[in-house]
Amino acid sequence: MSSDRHTVTVSTFVAEPPARVWAELLHPGARWMLGANIETDFQVGSPVTFEGHFFGRQFEDHGTVLAFERARLMHFTHFSPLSGLEDVPENYHDIRITLEAVDGGTRVEVVQENIASAERAGNAEHQWSQALSTLAHSDGVRRR
Repeated sequence: MSSDRHTVTVSTFVAEPPARVWAELLHPGARWMLGANIETDFQVGSPVTFEGHFFGRQFEDHGTVLAFERARLMHFTHFSPLSGLEDVPENYHDIRITLEAVDGGTRVEVVQENIASAERAGNAEHQWSQALSTLAHSDGVRRR
């Protein structure tokens, strides 16, 4: 990846075991991923799509599954047509979501690489912080 690209890392603690957090990550009705519906069979090399609405705009992002280890790792590429960038491999993000069992729950970490600018990296960091806050149920929304 080009050295002028940026990386963000965001993590949170979820007071649930990894298996429960994993189930929430993959639940079809989950809203943690900025309201996106994620579609894939999670086989390495398979397509992954993210569909939903973001700030009133419909989106359909896409990528490819790079690695998948149940209750531990999701690794995929990601491209958003709303970025305004050309849909070419060098404009795809590389995203790794890892879960690690820790005392009292799970540490969830997201690393997003290959971000085109510092401004976009700041936006990505903010969005991942919101997504993980929702996943950790620390966004003020009461859940079941």
